[in-house]
Amino acid sequence: MSSFRYWGVEIWFVSLISSVAILIGLFTGYTGEILFLLVAAYLAWHLRQIYRLKYWLTKSRDLYPPDSQGIWSDIFHSIYLLQKRNRKSRKRLTNILSEFRASTAALPDGAIVLGKLSDIIWFNRSAELLLGFNTKQDIGQRISNLIRNPRFVNYLNSGDYSLPIEMTSPIDDDVKLSFRLTTYNKNQRLLIVRNISRIYQLEKIRQDFVANVSHELRTPLTVVNGYVEIFADSKDQLPAFFGRPIDQMGQQVLRMRSLVDDLLTLSKLESGDDASRNDKVKPHIVLKRIAEEARALSDSKHTIEFKCDTESAILGNEKELHSAFSNLVFNAVRYTPEGGTITIGWQQDHQGLKMSVQDTGPGIDAVHIPRLTERFYRVDDGRDREVGGTGLGLAIVKHILEGHGSELRIESELGRGSCFYCYFIAAD
Repeated sequence: MSSFRYWGVEIWFVSLISSVAILIGLFTGYTGEILFLLVAAYLAWHLRQIYRLKYWLTKSRDLYPPDSQGIWSDIFHSIYLLQKRNRKSRKRLTNILSEFRASTAALPDGAIVLGKLSDIIWFNRSAELLLGFNTKQDIGQRISNLIRNPRFVNYLNSGDYSLPIEMTSPIDDDVKLSFRLTTYNKNQRLLIVRNISRIYQLEKIRQDFVANVSHELRTPLTVVNGYVEIFADSKDQLPAFFGRPIDQMGQQVLRMRSLVDDLLTLSKLESGDDASRNDKVKPHIVLKRIAEEARALSDSKHTIEFKCDTESAILGNEKELHSAFSNLVFNAVRYTPEGGTITIGWQQDHQGLKMSVQDTGPGIDAVHIPRLTERFYRVDDGRDREVGGTGLGLAIVKHILEGHGSELRIESELGRGSCFYCYFIAAD
């Protein structure tokens, strides 16, 4: 029976009883008293049904509602159907949650759900193992209270989660972890923690291999270079056709020595076995010296300008900064056609202290720019070999700048030239 029909029956019943009460009252002369008793009885019956409903909802363990008549029968039945649907929904959600917990427990990566204030809402079993979290103690804690590494705290507060960060586990220095945050909904974040110790070990093996091979190549290259120089000095005593091969051998030996030196430099930077970067360095002096070296390298084929509007110092390693800056400037000299202009800048703007190298060279296609700092990446193999590049210069620049808290930025347009620049923070 529909709810409308229940209400119709209820109204019909009340109307019938009221009519009978009024008729009796007219015959007996007690109409008011009879109507009062009727309303009181009707209200008492409803109060009793309300009490039964409350008792069933709060104290009774029966799944089925108590029996009743009229509109209350419909109310009890409707609530029973609603509870039945809720039980089904709750059971379905419980199954989904159980499957979710089972699947996340099987993940090798740690997963941590963070709230608006970086408070921990939930984490899986892997997060407990990798970070030493405890479910009873750490739920509701701010994650920065548990992972106090400054790099992680800065990453958490930066809002830029495009790249992960790597650091040691807070409970085991031998374990290397990768942390990556992803935002979802409005104010929630998901932190994924991955154990990269194996990858780190393989990378360490690769670095050691490259460093060892490069170091071992130095001695034979020195010997070969010595004999090539002897042959070059004795050209007059050798047949004429030996002249060109000897010059080519000398050029290739020098190229190999440059490659070995760059590999050793890069290995040293990657391994972290670098010098202190807490010295006060005055880049305007370093860049002025590099500008003079660039003019000598150019041999008056380019216009080389140095623009400086500040003498502010920065904290760093002067030898490393000289290597990074000279790589950028000498690259501009090598790749800019004769008659071009190269502008070296050390200037202050709203973002900080800016070091820049701008040229009027051929420019670089935008598809190549993201990969320019990769080892041995070449835009044009023939052109690179022609100018004597090793393919490691910009990789070295990248690592040096990262070690100084900066990053290499590149803007370029084909046919109009390129601008390589980076920012630093002034020393206090």
